[in-house]
Amino acid sequence: MTGCSSLPLAGITVIAMEQAVSAPMCTRVLADFGARVIKIENPKGGDFARDYDDVVLGQAAHFVWA
Repeated sequence: MTGCSSLPLAGITVIAMEQAVSAPMCTRVLADFGARVIKIENPKGGDFARDYDDVVLGQAAHFVWA
């Protein structure tokens, strides 16, 4: 991304250990503002909320919505 160093959170690293929708959306916003986000997921399947359903071409409806 051009001009990343001018973003307000440039140079900040966030370690994200969250699940479901609201927390990952929050770290997405932090990344949009320039933070480097390292997401750590459960090695036995990642974010549990991805598998709530598979109604949108095999993907969970709330992930597609978000």
